[in-house]
Amino acid sequence: STVDDRIEEIKGAVQEALRRADLTFVTGGLGPTPDDLTREAVAEALSIPLEFRSDLWEEIQQYFTERHATITSVNIKQAYLPCGAHALHNPLGTAPGFLILNDDDRLLVVLPGPPGEAREMFSHEVRPFLEKHYPAPVSCRCAFNICGCGETVVYDRKQNVIKEAQAAGIKYSFIPGPGELKLILNVNDPNVEKKELFRELSQQIKELSGSDLYGVNEESLTGKVGELLTEKGATIGVAESCTGGLVTSYLTDVPGSSHYISGGIIAYSCEIKESILGVNSKTLGEYGAVSAQTAKEMASGVRRLMNAAYGLATTGFAGPDGGTKENPVGTVYLGLATAEKELAQRVYFPGIGRTTLKKIAAKRAIDLLRRYLIDPDGVDQC
Repeated sequence: STVDDRIEEIKGAVQEALRRADLTFVTGGLGPTPDDLTREAVAEALSIPLEFRSDLWEEIQQYFTERHATITSVNIKQAYLPCGAHALHNPLGTAPGFLILNDDDRLLVVLPGPPGEAREMFSHEVRPFLEKHYPAPVSCRCAFNICGCGETVVYDRKQNVIKEAQAAGIKYSFIPGPGELKLILNVNDPNVEKKELFRELSQQIKELSGSDLYGVNEESLTGKVGELLTEKGATIGVAESCTGGLVTSYLTDVPGSSHYISGGIIAYSCEIKESILGVNSKTLGEYGAVSAQTAKEMASGVRRLMNAAYGLATTGFAGPDGGTKENPVGTVYLGLATAEKELAQRVYFPGIGRTTLKKIAAKRAIDLLRRYLIDPDGVDQC
């Protein structure tokens, strides 16, 4: 539920949530200004007073000191918590979170509003608390991470395995994302026979997935590409048009990526494609900026410019305007180049909007590189 910044509304929402659920999360309203009222509302909802925490005040002051910033008097408000609350450390901001475990074992978790701060606090403080106080049942679980085909295709190829899993009481679920898909198998409290069946079915899914499977559980697409480049001692340069830097951003999300990423260029205009990347003016004139030929020349150009082993490129029509009869909006060409070879792929995702198209195109470009690093002769080309 979304609640207005008024004490009575927040208080009422918290009380109702605690009546209906064993675990309640509240986010936002922990800032230092007068409109940040979550602390006060929670204290009233639970009929407990606020207390000043000198340890929290010291942390807040230290946060400002380390950043050579000036602390204001209003920040002291953030050092108050409901009496008896367990404070949650915030390494990314000045608003401590907190959790309160009631006598009836109902847990209230209050986190800052900024998503980055909330995620960090949940990962490092809330999740360990939950795992300690509410141990999960023994289970078998595996997430199969797939790129290159959609949910219906994955189900069609693996439906016999999935049906066998269902018949044995093993649950399955799909979690789709831009350019990627997770197929999850899960069973709680398995006996020996069911564990063995789970392993057998998991192996069948891996075999049926083939090159579409890039990893399991926490393995990431960019992490896998990083591993492959590191194994080869190779580097990559990236030239992006329609993805606007997103490929490079995804690749550099991996710690240590500086060892294999030489650099990236956003070549949005034809002028930059030609003058910086060296795309031939005849190529642009005859085939257009959105074409397999241009994608390949962009990839070769950035590879030479970055003195890298591989060059990767994207160019497409993200919309809503642009496009041609041959290449309508939603068309993206992916280019890949080595010292000996150039290749291109065409992907087409109409009607999904600019932001989603950019994400999918970036993931598919990274996946093209992954597949080539594994099997250069097994990559589809246009």
